[in-house]
Amino acid sequence: MWLIVVNSSAGSGKGSKLASELIALLDERQEKFRVVDTDSKTNTDAIIQAELNNEKYKAIIAIGGDGLVNLCLQHVAGTTIGLAVIPTGAGNDFARAVGAYKKSVKDIFEQLNERKMSKIDLGKISGSFGERWCVQVLSTGFDAQVNSLANNLKWPKAKIKYTISMLATLVKFKPIDYEVDIDGRQFTVKAMLLAVANGKNYGGGMQICPNASNSDGVFDIFIVKPVSRIVLLTIFPKVFLGKHIPHPKIEILTGRSIKLGANTFAHADGEFVSELPITVTNVPKSLNTWLLW
Repeated sequence: MWLIVVNSSAGSGKGSKLASELIALLDERQEKFRVVDTDSKTNTDAIIQAELNNEKYKAIIAIGGDGLVNLCLQHVAGTTIGLAVIPTGAGNDFARAVGAYKKSVKDIFEQLNERKMSKIDLGKISGSFGERWCVQVLSTGFDAQVNSLANNLKWPKAKIKYTISMLATLVKFKPIDYEVDIDGRQFTVKAMLLAVANGKNYGGGMQICPNASNSDGVFDIFIVKPVSRIVLLTIFPKVFLGKHIPHPKIEILTGRSIKLGANTFAHADGEFVSELPITVTNVPKSLNTWLLW
């Protein structure tokens, strides 16, 4: 049985259209399913939890963007229930990571039925707020502030809103003093941004850590040391193609458990998590999903 979770407003109504396509395919094959489609994140969250408590589902299919994927992830991480996505958002980074990006509903549906699920790693974030899971990238510093501003922009809907947010954030941004612990190795560093990557993409396809893998049991930790605003402005756009590496002010480390303390906040999979301090732990093979390459 499938649990279809829809963000009808995603992609300027594209979510509703694609949901109708999927429902037609499910009806045609006489497969059992339930649709969750509300205009409230809180209501969607509550209904998902109630459904998973009362029914045995094979998987959740999220029809929306990375925000909806992250919401669904909290319910299936560490369980046998799978998570698939039909992307309709602005970023769609999870869809890029699993090969669902730019595929038709029919292609995705057929592959979900033909292929076995695979297991990938997740990040478990803990702090004063409790615990949350993330699948792609946790960001702090400059990029988190850009992401926060972009999330609040109602227009434009396309990637250009990240560029607008970047320029607006750049004007007032100053380097941040971090206290870092990577697998017991403690150090302090002043940085423009610090990101913990389980996958290589975030922010709508930006390849923050081109060599990051969601199946190697470790994170890539991306650090940009203090640079001028002009230099940061030249580095950031190159991230879309992964051309920012190597750079003398960029350092990439690896680790399984990262503790971060600083006077800033964190975003994960594009969603606000909390103020620092936080701990991010790699939990290998903790998500069942389909790799549709």
